[in-house]
Amino acid sequence: MSEENKTTEVHEREYVFEMNETPAYMNRMFCSTKERVAYILKCAASELSMGKYDTNSELFMYKILGLDAEAHGNAAVGLGIYDLFNDPLSAVIIDKMRTRWGKFKPFQYLSLIPSLIIGFVTCILPIICDSYALDAAQRLILYMILSYIGETIGAFFGGGGYIDNVFTPNPNERTSLLVSSRFAGDLFKRLPEQIAGVIFDLVANGKIKINLARVFSGMKLWWWVIITIPGIIWIFVSKERVPQSEKPPKIMKGMFSVFRNKPLLIYTLTGFVGGIDIATSESLYYDSVLKFNMISTIAGIPGMPISYASYPWAAKFRRRFSTKFLWIAQSGSIFFSEGFFFLVGLIGGKKNGFYKKKLPMTLAMCVGNCVEMVFYATKKIVDAEINYEVLDYCEWQNGYRVEATVNLLTGYLNKVRGIALTKINSLLLARWAGFESGITAIQSEETMWRMFIAAFGPRLIFDFLGMIPMFFYNIDQKTRDRMYLDLERTRAATAARAKVEE
Repeated sequence: MSEENKTTEVHEREYVFEMNETPAYMNRMFCSTKERVAYILKCAASELSMGKYDTNSELFMYKILGLDAEAHGNAAVGLGIYDLFNDPLSAVIIDKMRTRWGKFKPFQYLSLIPSLIIGFVTCILPIICDSYALDAAQRLILYMILSYIGETIGAFFGGGGYIDNVFTPNPNERTSLLVSSRFAGDLFKRLPEQIAGVIFDLVANGKIKINLARVFSGMKLWWWVIITIPGIIWIFVSKERVPQSEKPPKIMKGMFSVFRNKPLLIYTLTGFVGGIDIATSESLYYDSVLKFNMISTIAGIPGMPISYASYPWAAKFRRRFSTKFLWIAQSGSIFFSEGFFFLVGLIGGKKNGFYKKKLPMTLAMCVGNCVEMVFYATKKIVDAEINYEVLDYCEWQNGYRVEATVNLLTGYLNKVRGIALTKINSLLLARWAGFESGITAIQSEETMWRMFIAAFGPRLIFDFLGMIPMFFYNIDQKTRDRMYLDLERTRAATAARAKVEE
């Protein structure tokens, strides 16, 4: 076919598309039933974590594994610096990938085997450490080796995760699947954490004596298998449907596109400020001060019906309100909940404070949790949707998608922040609060008071400051509709051009 005929055919396809008065993205479902089911199962299973007892938690590192808090903080700084160097290289590789299967699909397959190996070893790490009687320094070395390997896998093979942004060009279909998957995940998501909480509470209050490290590894391995299987299925059935630009932009052009993207800058600033989490661990406070790891489960019972009811509300909220309004509303509910809990704990001061008493703190958490649950489903949807929205806005404004580069730049500040916070918080826990590591350690009254203050006080300040930038977010409902209509037209033209050239 001649170049002139190719151009004519592309223009005819574009013309036919533009004559359609109803935007195709509003009424076409792209995913097959098999793909929809796989996506829902994958997302629902990913909700099944052990929460504050999981392998990335302070409770795991400092109590189960027995790492020294200050030594880990120093080692984590090096990991953070390494992450700052490998991320730019991986972003260039991912954004320049062009294959017949798509931009991100190859990375799904590349990540499979390495992720399975590192995941399995991490689950049984406490058993390995106990079996070889490793001391605290040796445990830290082994933990950091796994961390470096995991970080490398995440950077260079993690591009497969971006397919969740491009498996459908229809934002309504994406929202529908998000609602369904989040609802399915909520049915049992608390179960792993609840089971672990009961066991930890029985041990903390002297009711049972068990090898906590071995029990933890067994539980973690069981849930890891359940979580991993749907993810593997998703790798083999998912498809990449949002067409990429024919030629990837130069890396510097992709980077500077971020600074022309106002919503992305605002979203990044909001996350950066709100994520300044100068604090000791909440889970360590529940375990070592209240001796009541199940507090969030018990306090969450009254709010449970509200959380399930919030799903139909979320769909109505999404149609009626802008992303900005919904984000501010759900963030405000969390700020109220955390603030009320902190103020109740201060009553009575250090010696006779409510912060050491199970009943008043449970009631305080119950009240705050009920307020949060009104926007529970909204938060789950908006947190994902706003990320998709700012990336789609970048494509709308610049004509190309650079997910890896955009996420690199938006995540870079967060990584620098994380390096600093890891060091600050480890010193806060070890030196200022005087926390003693290990399963059998006992904390002093001064340590318990300082752990409570540091766990909840500073984050309230930054959570409030983090809401302020979002008031300047400029994608309202009208702009959003216009954006997706224009994107549908340009994507259709790109697809038509690719079809002609085949």
